[in-house]
Amino acid sequence: MTVNLITPGRVLWPMADSPSTASTETDEPEADAIATLTADLFDEDPLLDLDTYLDLFEEIAERPRFAILYALKTEGKLSANELGEALGRRENSLHYHLNRLVEAGLVENRKQERPDVNGLYSYYELTGLGADLIDAATEFIGQEKTALEQY
Repeated sequence: MTVNLITPGRVLWPMADSPSTASTETDEPEADAIATLTADLFDEDPLLDLDTYLDLFEEIAERPRFAILYALKTEGKLSANELGEALGRRENSLHYHLNRLVEAGLVENRKQERPDVNGLYSYYELTGLGADLIDAATEFIGQEKTALEQY
């Protein structure tokens, strides 16, 4: 089964069954208890639910995808070639991770009618959701770094 978060005009988050999605379908009493426990996190009609947030966290938990998001955060928009060079990855394996991030709604692939000054027609950049997620992750890492230095 595929879970889709639909926003006006596009699918933001297609996701195949994952442990977080599957558990809500098979363990209804557990799912109800978890929903009750975490209810204070969400408004009455949230844009994203807990399972979708957990799926997004799983997406950035892979080193190459985290590195892509971090590179886009620090460098701004980058082409696939530039990302490949920065990450030391070949283009075909890089595109697998880029496609996952695009499907998750964390990164956008922008295409131009004419090449830019470097001859590029296509580049990648963070979406608002991708920027928020990588900002939260890097802020957490920074807080832990500071805490360890103070300890």
